[in-house]
Amino acid sequence: MIAGAEVVGGRALSIVRALDREEVAQHNLTVVATDHGFPRRSATQLLSVLVLDVNDEAPVFTQPDYEAGMRENLPSGTSVLQVRATDRDLGANGEVRYGGLSGGPFSIHPQTGLITTTRALDREEQELHVLTVYARDSGLPPNVAKATVRILVGDENDHAPHFESQSCSLEVPENESRVMLHVLRATDPDAGENGRLEYYVEDGDPAQDFSLDPASGILSTAHSLDREHTAAYVLTVVARDHGMPQRSATTTVHVRVLDLNDHAPRFAEAAYAMEVPEDLPVGALVLQLVAQDPDEGTNGRVSYYLGNESLGTFQVDPESGRITSAQALDRERRPSYSFLATAVDSAPWEPKSAAVRVTVTVQDVNDHAPTFLQSPLTITLPHHTPPKQVVATLRAEDRDAGANASVLYRFAAPTPGFAINSYTGAIQLLQPLSSLGPRQRTLFVLATDQGQPALSSTGVVVIRLQDEGDRGVRFPRSTSEVALPENAAAGTAVVTVQAMHAGGSSGRITYSIVSGNERGTFLIQPHSGTISVRDSRSLDFEASPRLRLVVQAETPSAFGFTAVNLNLQDVNDNLPRFQLQNYVAFIWEAQGYDSPVIQVLADDLDQGANGQVTYAINQSLPMNGLYHIDAQTGAITTAAILDREIWSQTRLVLTAVDRGNPPLVGSATLTVVVMDVNDNSPTIPLPWEVRVPENTLLGTEITQVTGNDVDSGPALSYALVLDGDAAGTFGVLRYGGHIALTGPLDHEQRSRYALTVRASDSRHEAEANLTVIVEDINDNAPVFSQGLYQVTLLEHTPAGSAILTVSATDRDSGSNGEFTFHLATPSAGVSIDPSNGTLFTTQRAAFDASRPTLDLVVEARDGGSPGLSAWATVQIRVVDVNDHSPAFQQPHYNACVPEDLRPGTTVLMLEAGDADLSRENAGFDYTIVSGNGGNAFQVESRVGWVGGHLRTQGALVLVEPLDFEATPLYNLTVAASDRGLPQRSTAVPVLVTVLDVNDNPPVFARAEYRAAVSESAPPGTELLRVVAQDADSGPHGRVRYSISSGDQRGLFQLHESTGALRLVQPLDCETQALHALVVQASDGPGGHFALVPVAIEVKDVNDNKPYFPVETVSAGLRENLPPGTLVTTLRAVDADAGAFGELHYTVLDQPVGAPGAAEAHDSFTINSSSGELRSRLTFDYERAKAFQLLVRAVDAGNASATVTVRVLVTGEDEYDPVFQDPPFHFEVPEGARKGQSIGRVEATDEDEGVDGVVLYALAKPSPYFGVNQTTGAVYLRVDSQPQPAGRAKREPREMSLEVQARSPLPGSRSASTQVTVDITHTTFGLAPELNLLLVVAVAASLGVVVVLATMAIVLALIRSRQRRGRKKSEPDAQLSHVQSGSLQKLGHEEPALPGGDHIYHQTLPGYGTEPAGPYTRGGSLDPSHSSGRGSAEAAEDDEIRMINEYPRVASITSSLQEHLAARGPDSGIQQDADQLSDISCEPGALEGAQWFKSKKGSGLLLPGQPPQLYREDGGGSAFLGVGCGLSVSGHPKDYAFPEDGKPSVEGSLTAIVASDEELRGSYNWDYLLNWCPQFQPLASVFTEIARLKDESSLRKPFPAKPKAEPKPRIDPPPLITAVAHPGAKSVPPKPAVGRTFPHLSSLRRSPISHEGSISSSAMSPSFSPSLSPLAARSPVVSPFGVSQGPSASVISAEHSLEPPDEAELRI
Repeated sequence: MIAGAEVVGGRALSIVRALDREEVAQHNLTVVATDHGFPRRSATQLLSVLVLDVNDEAPVFTQPDYEAGMRENLPSGTSVLQVRATDRDLGANGEVRYGGLSGGPFSIHPQTGLITTTRALDREEQELHVLTVYARDSGLPPNVAKATVRILVGDENDHAPHFESQSCSLEVPENESRVMLHVLRATDPDAGENGRLEYYVEDGDPAQDFSLDPASGILSTAHSLDREHTAAYVLTVVARDHGMPQRSATTTVHVRVLDLNDHAPRFAEAAYAMEVPEDLPVGALVLQLVAQDPDEGTNGRVSYYLGNESLGTFQVDPESGRITSAQALDRERRPSYSFLATAVDSAPWEPKSAAVRVTVTVQDVNDHAPTFLQSPLTITLPHHTPPKQVVATLRAEDRDAGANASVLYRFAAPTPGFAINSYTGAIQLLQPLSSLGPRQRTLFVLATDQGQPALSSTGVVVIRLQDEGDRGVRFPRSTSEVALPENAAAGTAVVTVQAMHAGGSSGRITYSIVSGNERGTFLIQPHSGTISVRDSRSLDFEASPRLRLVVQAETPSAFGFTAVNLNLQDVNDNLPRFQLQNYVAFIWEAQGYDSPVIQVLADDLDQGANGQVTYAINQSLPMNGLYHIDAQTGAITTAAILDREIWSQTRLVLTAVDRGNPPLVGSATLTVVVMDVNDNSPTIPLPWEVRVPENTLLGTEITQVTGNDVDSGPALSYALVLDGDAAGTFGVLRYGGHIALTGPLDHEQRSRYALTVRASDSRHEAEANLTVIVEDINDNAPVFSQGLYQVTLLEHTPAGSAILTVSATDRDSGSNGEFTFHLATPSAGVSIDPSNGTLFTTQRAAFDASRPTLDLVVEARDGGSPGLSAWATVQIRVVDVNDHSPAFQQPHYNACVPEDLRPGTTVLMLEAGDADLSRENAGFDYTIVSGNGGNAFQVESRVGWVGGHLRTQGALVLVEPLDFEATPLYNLTVAASDRGLPQRSTAVPVLVTVLDVNDNPPVFARAEYRAAVSESAPPGTELLRVVAQDADSGPHGRVRYSISSGDQRGLFQLHESTGALRLVQPLDCETQALHALVVQASDGPGGHFALVPVAIEVKDVNDNKPYFPVETVSAGLRENLPPGTLVTTLRAVDADAGAFGELHYTVLDQPVGAPGAAEAHDSFTINSSSGELRSRLTFDYERAKAFQLLVRAVDAGNASATVTVRVLVTGEDEYDPVFQDPPFHFEVPEGARKGQSIGRVEATDEDEGVDGVVLYALAKPSPYFGVNQTTGAVYLRVDSQPQPAGRAKREPREMSLEVQARSPLPGSRSASTQVTVDITHTTFGLAPELNLLLVVAVAASLGVVVVLATMAIVLALIRSRQRRGRKKSEPDAQLSHVQSGSLQKLGHEEPALPGGDHIYHQTLPGYGTEPAGPYTRGGSLDPSHSSGRGSAEAAEDDEIRMINEYPRVASITSSLQEHLAARGPDSGIQQDADQLSDISCEPGALEGAQWFKSKKGSGLLLPGQPPQLYREDGGGSAFLGVGCGLSVSGHPKDYAFPEDGKPSVEGSLTAIVASDEELRGSYNWDYLLNWCPQFQPLASVFTEIARLKDESSLRKPFPAKPKAEPKPRIDPPPLITAVAHPGAKSVPPKPAVGRTFPHLSSLRRSPISHEGSISSSAMSPSFSPSLSPLAARSPVVSPFGVSQGPSASVISAEHSLEPPDEAELRI
């Protein structure tokens, strides 16, 4: 018997205390059975009790803590160590699995406990890893144990040192002793010897000029540096660690040695000596100075200056050192110059200089002729002077030097009686004096120097005999003194010398200048002896103040001589000249007042007051008041204390003024360079702060200090003042101000540093504070308080219940230290609060038997970038209880099975569920309780997990065959019982019905059916039959057919029994070419069925013909385009598809005689497939203007369509106008009047159309002449004035005009010619008194009162002149009245207005002379862009716009005011508009054919260029007076041509000039189709309406009336709009200027007549229609008549073709 067990009641064996399988696994019991008899008898039975294991032991690790070490950079999967745990339980309860490592760099094998790496480890990233692992058995519930693992990562030398920058730049001044420059720091994250660095200079310092501390990296200079020796260093610095193997890094240090001005400039030579000729031109190079300064920049930039000894004769370029001559040299005045040249460097701080002596020797040039000291020399000798005796010596001097001054003498002419010494000038007598006459005793001696070329002069020696009487020619005086101003103009009379006959001599006296006029300065009249100036260039007082002329008087028998001494008078003609043009002075800053700067000197060659100089400084703000100059001495001093930081250099303009009248001024510049003194302290900007991340690499530049010192030197040096903790952390570049990081930063240890930056200029210091804020870097990951959390959770715990709270910490700050919690392994039932780490249920806790324990990995991630994470494991165990009974999913089950169902088939599935999820509580069994007759069915239990829950399904299986006739129905009861304690069960009824089934569906004989039918097949046609068979018998075997889908429009019909498919409606291939039907065969309603596809293809027939959308296609093509140019693309439409829808295009041959047929067929080609019509030729507008083609489109069925194509060729301006017989010469006759024609120019243009129209204009406006722009007539614009009586006849006078010829289009070609006008017989302009008034009028801005008075006088004079002109023309004017409508030229009349003041206005914008806007060919106004059926509303809007936008104001002359004086009552319209109906035409008559040249043209009128547009017939236009009837002016009309080539539509149908076709009596009414909307003034429109009459009326010329009765004033209709354009004025209706065609009077014309009167009631003042009905549609060529000329009105002078100066001045 075992302890703890007893038999109860003789039957039951019970346990009295707990069993422990781990202590005793089996109990062997002996059971004794004893009766109660006597003697008692017993029996024994051996009973073995096996203790079954339960999961009551937790796993136990072999040690609580594990430690391991491993090297970094080992590959993933490397084994670290193996943990081991044991469990005393058996089976699954003793199976230990390991876990707890997920999301990190380690993983643990769940069975073996081997910890391996998941990635290579990096010691620099994390050196120590502390892990928590657990061991868990497989029992239910499982037991868990945990242990701590510490892994230390060992270092490898896997990082090379790293410099933050591959190069850095340093600066150090030269001549400085040992200076620390920079701290070089490299970073090596390795530890120990692997991270200990050593620095050294590898290259770039061969002279050992620098020292580098190997440990600290401090770079210093070893001694003072010399920039001139070495200006820059490139040091290669190496940082090397002590690891194995050694690693290193290299950086380049660029050291720039800053220059100090320690060298003065040095000239290439110690002294310069040059020789230059005295005729050296001004500006020629004398010497090139070269001075070298080895310093750098401004310290080495040399400027050159000359000393005052140069006297302004030479000047030097400060930059290049080129010495050039500043004025002409004269060796005779100064043979040499010696001066100092200075070279100064440009250093702002203590500039240095050097000087050199320059000597310039002037070489002589033979520029002076010899001069005789005494000439003429008169010698008196006795009669018996013996021969061979020297009788006289004539000496000459030469101011030149050397051979140029060596003089040789000879006689100018052979002299037999005398001889002269060539060297001394001694004259020796060779013959007795008595044998020599007076002319033979007059000797002319020629003195010649030896220069090249040689110069000479002539002296005179006169030898007289004693007691010889005066006979011959004698001057009253031998010497005359004459004063002459220098620079006297040529022609100035000097003096007149007169010689007289003495002693009875006679003969004509001839005067000449013997000597003193070698340069041709003077001219003497040979007969009068008047001496005048010929060339004033030699009359220079400063060069030669006194001149001597020897004048000779000669007769055939004797000579006479006299000397004229010319004393030149000084004129103030020399500017004061400074010795230097550019002065430079250097002065230290901060000098006191009146400190000397420099003294300047100017010289004036003039004499007296003209040469007295005063000095001044031409100062301007802001330099005014800085300096003062002594007016007399030129000494310049300071007038203020100068500060170089304000005025480092000033440039002054010095002036020297003489006292002449007027005074002359000379100028020079003075550059004052203010030298710097170190008198300012450096400044550093206000305190600032800089942010530095804590992981910044050593050597990184964090900021730069920029100190400011307004002084120019010396360079600033910087230093840092650090506290004890910051020492070694930061460093500053001494001469650059760059602050760099020299020690590591750690935000967690110190987050802020306060630095003091000190700047020094060696004399002054300044400090500033710099705050360095260490920014936190996310370098610390969060740490959980424990690595493994365990918790138990009861099932049915409601959602939202807290389970556990995990906690973690992070040493970082800010967002880097703020972390959030997340589930690394998402769970459907558990969530975590991201902020506090609380785990809670998200749904009601449910027990999962397969996973009784839920393992979650919680991640804590901080907010850094990138974020760091830590992980912890949470184990949640859910406990289940049996608190639910099984429950079927349905309250009852029904099943219908066919009688032929095979045994073993599952009839239905019974499924019950249990809310309990443990195996004991959720497992149950199914049994059939009742109703299973014949044991036909049985239930098989099947247990499985469905949707995470344990499910036990019961399959109701048929085990015996069924018979519908024997048992049609089974009523079963099935029960489900679980296995929990206590056991729970439930039952459900199951009804099984046995059915008789139709188990065979119909089957089609074919898998698919296809048929093709023409679209022309009639309805009722049978297409095909479908057939299907059914193996069933009886009703289940009868098949019925139907169309299932594909016949939405009901085109087909399928017979239900036979399966025949027929047409119901006709088919159309263009609508649908393929019909896809689905046919169904069924064996009864609800029975089996089968489907088969049926495809019906519709065959197309050619049942649609092609057609063109339009009958006629018009296209335009510019001339000169290359062959192959696309004209247009034709498109025909054919509704057929496929081959019948493909069209082919051809050009048809037209019948013989069709216009342009033959040419068009050969000139164009068409693409047969695309319809592109292209040209074959290059067209010429002058040869052909239009083509007409017939194009046919044909489909595959030979159905066709045609279209007419009209191609219009548009012209280009190809030819320049050519003037006929240029140049032109005209003459203004005496007494010609204003407007009179003086001649005519003519030009032709080979172009046609508008491009061939020639317009004339003056290239420059003339106040005297004008040109008619259409006829080329040149006319007067002012009256010519006869020459004043008694005035001497003038020489011929001419004026030149330039006339241009061009077409009206913008950018057209043009030509010009010169017109010469002879104006000898006339004078232009007014009387002198009137000219004065006109000058006053031009200056009208001086005052309104003066303007009014002047204009009144002008108007009065003009009125009186025109009154005289009108009286003269009254006889002609009386013959000029005609009836309204048709006017004939009856007489001549002087024009009422200047020729250009009135032009015919153009109705549309752009049709005037002044373009209102750019209108080109093909624009919106081009007739080719209009159908001719414009909207009346749109036309009305445009007409209103034009009325408001184009006001017409005319310039009115007094003659028109005279007409208005006799007019009827005033209409209320302002006066200046009352004359707007007057038409002014210019004189002369010209037939239209003379200015419009006939071209090679066809009869086709192209839009915008009718050939008849600018013709003039009858030789002139007409003038219609408003107030007193009609008057005719016999002058041709001046047309204004359009800018864009469109016709000038003058506002009426009757204004359009007739074509030649119309004049022949036939008219093509198709022209109406080419009309386009063209706008007109309303007044003209309704005047036209008034003229319309019945067609039966015949047109007859109006007979002239002797005088027309005055007719009442006809006012225009009011403006349509309420608000007119600013400045708009009412315009009276203008009469049409008519033309008569007598030969047309018998022709029948349009039913509308034009013989209306201007006084028609249609134009009464009260008649105000809204819009002209003709404005919306106006033809290019009107069919309504030709008797009326263009309707015109007058526009203001601002739109005139003529200059505005002819407009009348109106106040």
